[in-house]
Amino acid sequence: MTMDSRIDDTTVRVATDVDVPIGRAFHVFTAEIGTWWDKDKHILPAPLAKMEFQPYVGGHIIDRGTDGSECRWARVLAYEPPFRVCFSWDITPHWQLETDPAKASEIEIVFTALAPDRTRVVLTHRHLDRHGEGWQGMRDAVAGGWSLDGFAGRIDAANAAAGRPLVFPTDDAMRGRLQKTAAYTPILLHATDRCVRPDVDPIIWEHGRRNMALVDAGLLAVVVPVIDETALSGIGIFAADTDTVRAIMDDDPGVRAGIFTYEVHTGRGFPGAALP
Repeated sequence: MTMDSRIDDTTVRVATDVDVPIGRAFHVFTAEIGTWWDKDKHILPAPLAKMEFQPYVGGHIIDRGTDGSECRWARVLAYEPPFRVCFSWDITPHWQLETDPAKASEIEIVFTALAPDRTRVVLTHRHLDRHGEGWQGMRDAVAGGWSLDGFAGRIDAANAAAGRPLVFPTDDAMRGRLQKTAAYTPILLHATDRCVRPDVDPIIWEHGRRNMALVDAGLLAVVVPVIDETALSGIGIFAADTDTVRAIMDDDPGVRAGIFTYEVHTGRGFPGAALP
């Protein structure tokens, strides 16, 4: 939750600590801004459909309406992931779009790693006097309105999935794990119009027997039959190169019988990964 809020004549500041690595905090604040920003705090006349944060200096924060309209109410002045971002507040004291950049205040957000999995986020809204007549009212409004509780709440909500806690790795930990990836060959198995059950069940039984033999031989790392009502019949991941996999699949009982076709793809994965 927001842990600090203070005002001087022309500045408002709020801060919060969140339990994620600094890169994750920066991403949620910018790229996922629409997931935590207060939905009541927009000047777009139409109902809000989405928010967009353009990740470069000269970009904008854009509110997009359900009617196709848009409101570009901020300009990105600094974009320095994962440490700092700054954007303008192109809004008048009457809560209309400000078209004169000289009359816009600035919002700077600084991200500081307190620990590998904990980040301090400090938001400073400064130069509010640039808005001209009535700026004090805007200062008082944003002093009461700025909060990072929605941002921190989004972080907390995203730190779990399907009832399980998620521990996001740091950038260094991710790089270390990615260096350990190896080449694998995923395949997608498709049923043809000749795959009519139960007529082809003996062939599918032999197809399954061969898959088990490929698993035992260390060639087929993962095999997942698809059982919903689609033409996709299975997904496999081979620990072999694409030419080898094509030769293996061409000799598959179901492929030879014409009841299956397959796609071969190239990929990378983590050795030792397995189905639970």
